[in-house]
Amino acid sequence: MKNSLFILVLLLAAGAGSALTLDEKPAQPGEWGYRPADIQVDQNPPGFTWRPCRDAASFVLQVASDADFTQIVYEHAGLPWNAHCPPKALPTGRLYWRYAAADEKGERTAWSQTRTFEIPEDAVVFPQPGIDDLLKQLPEAHPRIFFRPEDIPHLQEQAQGALADRWKGIQGKADKLLATPPDTSEPPLYPKGTKHKGEEWKKIWWGNRVRMVAVVEGAATLAFAYRISGEEKYAEGARDLLLAMCQWDPEGSTRYRYNDEAAMPALYMASRAYSWAYPIFTEAERGTIAGIMRIRGGQAFKRLRGSQHLWRPYGSHNNRCWHFLGELAMAFHGEIPEAPQWLDYAMTIFYTCYPAWGGKDGGWHEGMAYFSSYTSRVMWWGAAIRSAFGIDLFERPFYHSVGYYPMYVLPPGSETGGFGDLALKRTSGQMASLEALLASGARNPYWQWYTKTSGGGIGGGYFGFVAASQAAGLESKPPTDLPSSRAFKGIGLAILNTDLMDGKQNIQVHFKSSPFGRQSHGYNANNAFLLNLHGQAALVRAGERDIHGSPHHYKYMHHSKSDNCILVNGEGQRFSAGATGRISVFETSPTVDVVVGEADEAYDNLTRFTRRIVFLKPHAIVIHDVLDAPEPSSYEWTLHGSEPFEIGENALVWNGKPGKLDIRFLTPQNLAITQTDTMDPPPYEWSRNKPPSWHIHTTPPEKAAHQEFLTVIAIEGAEVQTDHDPATGALKVTTPGGEANLSLTADAFGVQCGDIDWRWK
Repeated sequence: MKNSLFILVLLLAAGAGSALTLDEKPAQPGEWGYRPADIQVDQNPPGFTWRPCRDAASFVLQVASDADFTQIVYEHAGLPWNAHCPPKALPTGRLYWRYAAADEKGERTAWSQTRTFEIPEDAVVFPQPGIDDLLKQLPEAHPRIFFRPEDIPHLQEQAQGALADRWKGIQGKADKLLATPPDTSEPPLYPKGTKHKGEEWKKIWWGNRVRMVAVVEGAATLAFAYRISGEEKYAEGARDLLLAMCQWDPEGSTRYRYNDEAAMPALYMASRAYSWAYPIFTEAERGTIAGIMRIRGGQAFKRLRGSQHLWRPYGSHNNRCWHFLGELAMAFHGEIPEAPQWLDYAMTIFYTCYPAWGGKDGGWHEGMAYFSSYTSRVMWWGAAIRSAFGIDLFERPFYHSVGYYPMYVLPPGSETGGFGDLALKRTSGQMASLEALLASGARNPYWQWYTKTSGGGIGGGYFGFVAASQAAGLESKPPTDLPSSRAFKGIGLAILNTDLMDGKQNIQVHFKSSPFGRQSHGYNANNAFLLNLHGQAALVRAGERDIHGSPHHYKYMHHSKSDNCILVNGEGQRFSAGATGRISVFETSPTVDVVVGEADEAYDNLTRFTRRIVFLKPHAIVIHDVLDAPEPSSYEWTLHGSEPFEIGENALVWNGKPGKLDIRFLTPQNLAITQTDTMDPPPYEWSRNKPPSWHIHTTPPEKAAHQEFLTVIAIEGAEVQTDHDPATGALKVTTPGGEANLSLTADAFGVQCGDIDWRWK
């Protein structure tokens, strides 16, 4: 009897445990979080996001104008995702929201806790259309991507008129593809025993992407040539390439989990080719292509859903995969049953958690190279949803500011792109084509000036043709009325310039202290800085990625020792989304810039790391570091140059190609200074990315729980005199531009220079 009762209790407990319940634990680093919560939003309606609920079949969202939810202003049940943007604007003012989950029978959990936010009167109205409304607007006939059937006459007219040169280039490329088609044999698998990330692995990994792109991009180019010219030979060439790709095993060497770099181009390039060359295919051929694309789309959707992208939207590759899947869904609506679901999912990502890497002030946490790559690609999505649904991506607040990011990081004539993977060799000229798209979309004359001054315009190919056909005349305006320096606080980046008009005349400081922490391709240390002279790198971050995930990439570049920062007991900052920093102060003027960062959250062994930078333009930079540790610790002040340093007594001289720097350490005294030109671990021998660099470590003679560094950098031989009183923290700096008096104590900070009198605690 007792055993039977015990078993019954266990069964009842098991039944109670299987009931659907919400998991409302706080968001962790790397998670998007419950949004909106305790903020004033800049978009109406905002995107709502909450933690996924295991085994939930759907969700319900309620929004009310009162905390008791007696005045419901919006409610939506049956939501398939743990994120939602309403299809209409909400009332302005203070609002409250909550959600619940439902199982397959429709039985709901209790309501979540209530969260609140505020919509100001000037919030941008940008609701997300429901999937049924979107599908009604999608053309039934093809083409559906970038242009509609009724747009073709205009494109043909442009090809014979204003865009004749562009069209000749596309037609010439199409003719070459017909004469010499790309290799359509199936890309190989990795041979057994291939070393992961090794040289042979890389050749196959990237080579298979190149093979895929050649086939599907070739098909898209031919299909576009057919739509403009009407000549079926181009459509037939596109058909042959697409059908050849369909002979490849979609679960083989180009499947998503095996090689996503090879899989992703098929999602969108093949979809464009199919939609543009649609009339040439037989019903059987359409069925074959749709069947293969259903498999490939399913792989991508499974990856996005499996990684919970709506809750963890920071996966780098996922941040382009979702809109590639969206293009596929648009092209194959009516032929792939899951297409409406995929389109709704892609649109929900766009309206709720994209872009993940920047705030309304623009910028991109992963750095300039990845900004360029991902923003260029999302311009395709912008063109697709504009032609299909009349949605203007540039109405989003982020895109009102995003073009200032390249303009400030890379003023015209600049040859180095700052923080982030692969950004070191980025140039202003390389940004001009993207900036042209941003300027045209946002109607921003400053960005148009940047494009023209950097020697560029809208790029080539079929997308450039379509974009140019839609670009109305836009006058350019030089940024003479804008400040030369700017802070992108959403990504924790400040760019201090002396000359925004001409990078070759510019002295530039980059400073990073990011609320995104140290994750993905934006892993550089918080409170790190860079110094560029005349558009060229001088004080640099060390290393350049050979291949993602290599020992050099992960163990050297991801380590704080590769940045101009500080190590504590030999240790750097955590490589984590939770290793955050923040810009607490930013001020700019024609003669003085100030930025202050806080980075203690990035270390396991510090309770404070404040870095203050005062730029007395263009002659001197003052850096004041304040550190507190829970116990006496050793500190290393690290510095990296593109050429070697001369070491003196508490001083360095750097005489590089772009100019000269005199670096003096005012405190502490008796520093031990060492230099090396090696990186541990080094890049692979086969890597071409081996920029030379020299690495300085300066160490105080004794351990301390509290430590301050005070450093003055004189630029290009400027006569810079200093008078420092360590007892009071007073520092007088005399430069050819005048005198500045700084107050630099642990608890107070002030800058007095001419009419400027800034003070903080």
